[in-house]
Amino acid sequence: MQPIKTIRLIWTFYRSFFFASLVINAFCLSIFWKYGFSAYSGLFWLKIASLAFIYNFINNYKRKEYYYYQNLGIPKTRLWVVTLTFDFILFLFLIIQTYKFK
Repeated sequence: MQPIKTIRLIWTFYRSFFFASLVINAFCLSIFWKYGFSAYSGLFWLKIASLAFIYNFINNYKRKEYYYYQNLGIPKTRLWVVTLTFDFILFLFLIIQTYKFK
């Protein structure tokens, strides 16, 4: 499969929970801005817990949509690994940028 097509399909999947992730990231960044690194461990676990919640919710809510992605050559595991990894790396990047900006 073409890499551009794969990236577009994964992005389509990620958009289904992008807004929820964005809200959680904004909340974490505001707490980090206020309290600094003393709150990082709590924010880290909050982000991990929110990713687990999003995984369970989307997994149940869009169960039949996985067939679409599987028919196009992207297994369920790859969808989740890529999107959750991207979301967590985005979270870490935003935390680092907030720390540098502060």
